[in-house]
Amino acid sequence: MPRYFLLLLLLFALGACGRSTPTQYYLFQTSPQGVKTDALPAKNLRVGQVNVPGYLDRSGIVSRMPDSAEIVVAEFHVWAEPVADGIRRTVQEALAPLLLPVGINTPAPGDDSDSEYVLALDVQRFEGILGEQAVLEVRWTLRGRHEKLLGRGIYADSEATARNTHEELVRAQNRMLLRMCVRLGELLPTLIRRAS
Repeated sequence: MPRYFLLLLLLFALGACGRSTPTQYYLFQTSPQGVKTDALPAKNLRVGQVNVPGYLDRSGIVSRMPDSAEIVVAEFHVWAEPVADGIRRTVQEALAPLLLPVGINTPAPGDDSDSEYVLALDVQRFEGILGEQAVLEVRWTLRGRHEKLLGRGIYADSEATARNTHEELVRAQNRMLLRMCVRLGELLPTLIRRAS
């Protein structure tokens, strides 16, 4: 009888250990305002493939340890889509209402049709320290027809994160991406007008 009781107790303990924390999935978001137009302009600007460093190219959200070179890849806080795809989608969606009024169409995510202009994004840093700050650094390049270089630059930003959560880190990263799009929305039309 005691052996049977110990076996039941062991099975119960193993069952309790088998439960894991539920995985939480994250997406970047853009403003819910839609873009309305009767006809799209002839000029198209496509966001090309986004390059991210290998340490970010994973499903788990990456953060850094304070005062250390060590990174932490979250096991239960993951991207709902590849991070490069999420950045590309967000930039395309955020640029559309900024560029349409100046006569430049940004094709919908997934539309890789031929465009007069291509914006390439090379992400250098996109992580943060939980409860301290989030950091973004992107090198961008605008090219026209026949790969002609029209402009390039670096966008760097950081934002304090008050709470020690992955959700807070993702929200800060999202806001930095949208601020980058606002800046690009100011710069790109001028570069495109110069090339015309």
